[in-house]
Amino acid sequence: MKIALAGMAHESNSFNKLTTGLESFFLIDGYDFFTRSSGSAKGIYDKLIDGGASVEPLFFARAIPSGTVRRDAYEYIKSRIIDKLRMEGPWDGVCLALHGSMAVEGCYDPEGDLLEAVRHVVGHEVPVVCALDMHATVTERMVLLSDGFSAFRTAPHVDAVETGERAAEILLHILKTGEKMVNAFVRIPMLIHGEQSETRVEPAKSLFASLFEIDKQPNVLCSSYVMGFPWADSPYGGAGALVTGPVMAKKELDELAAKMADEFWGKREEFVYGTPAMMPEDAILAAKKAAIFPLIISDTSDNPTAGASQDTTRFLQMMINAGLENAVYTCVADPGAYRACLTRNHGDVFELPMGGYYSGKVYEKFTASVELVRLAEAQGTYYAVLRAGGVIFTVSDRRCATYSPETLRALGLEPSSFNIIGIKAGYLSPEYLAIAKESIFALTEGDTALTLRNLPYVKTPRPIFPLDEM
Repeated sequence: MKIALAGMAHESNSFNKLTTGLESFFLIDGYDFFTRSSGSAKGIYDKLIDGGASVEPLFFARAIPSGTVRRDAYEYIKSRIIDKLRMEGPWDGVCLALHGSMAVEGCYDPEGDLLEAVRHVVGHEVPVVCALDMHATVTERMVLLSDGFSAFRTAPHVDAVETGERAAEILLHILKTGEKMVNAFVRIPMLIHGEQSETRVEPAKSLFASLFEIDKQPNVLCSSYVMGFPWADSPYGGAGALVTGPVMAKKELDELAAKMADEFWGKREEFVYGTPAMMPEDAILAAKKAAIFPLIISDTSDNPTAGASQDTTRFLQMMINAGLENAVYTCVADPGAYRACLTRNHGDVFELPMGGYYSGKVYEKFTASVELVRLAEAQGTYYAVLRAGGVIFTVSDRRCATYSPETLRALGLEPSSFNIIGIKAGYLSPEYLAIAKESIFALTEGDTALTLRNLPYVKTPRPIFPLDEM
């Protein structure tokens, strides 16, 4: 069995006007896969090898979530995958590690477009299976062009490898049995963000746990709930129930997907915050009154791992102006402000303008009197560590992920030593959850605002919950 393995992943936030070019992508050629792969692609590879397949990694591209992907960047990524698929075939099967919520200039369904290009090379008799993120936006074209899907079942996402393994198992089953597979998909007219659907709390906990039992049913190869991506104004927006199984059981699979969708829809009012959520002013008051530390406050509207610009300053200003002590805030992405720090010495006190670098929003610009604590590097990103009153904060030379406390540790800051930790994030990663004694969602304003009714949806199909009464 000769299997092609490739990947393309980007979560595109259409409310962030910063477009995503090729320079933003982490690119892995097939030859580098064995030392640089991770997540669902690694799960796919290892499971296929265990199943006796010969696997050829082709090309992989992923980038931190941000604005819409530029068309030339997408066409380059697609061409690298398709050219290798064409040159190195023939193939017995194809497995793709995708996200599922990429948006490209002039193309709202790039995953479907990629699948169509794959079919032009391998035909419709060669099985093609996809691993997806939980927040995939699934389209009818994707459903028709793929032989099977497996999506993440945890939020925060800690099951990427297992998701890849399930995708590989689907492909191995098809190749070993010769059965023709089909997908049943029912769209659920809901926009829902991860902060109201963490799988450690109900109702997401039970809904996603039920998938393991559904998979045990006759004629079910894999079941998934896909949540869609609420910060994308997409004509395909919304959640969905997705089931893969043999084509001869299509009617049964359709009925099962409809039942799953009904179960999900019936709990729509139960998706509430698993973490206390409040206006930013109230979050600051809670921080001043807190007696158990560390208290972690998520500046939820500027979450770079959901595609925000990461250059807002309003919550940082509030922390400084409130006179918080023994507090840390991470991270304002501002290359200009970072470069200004390079001209200073450690211990220097100076006025530093920052904010609005990517978004261009004038009201995000903020000048603070700061002390330079140090300059440092972590995971390939360069930071200035600064102090303003009782608040230490970081400014980076580029947009960067903020979900790991190891980043602060690499900058000489031990997160657990602070009373208050402000972080540009939504739900906390397991690593930050392990540190937090208490946590709060600050309902700030920005590209990843949790109050979805405040966002300017135009293309999203209506009516849809919770934007409309349904």
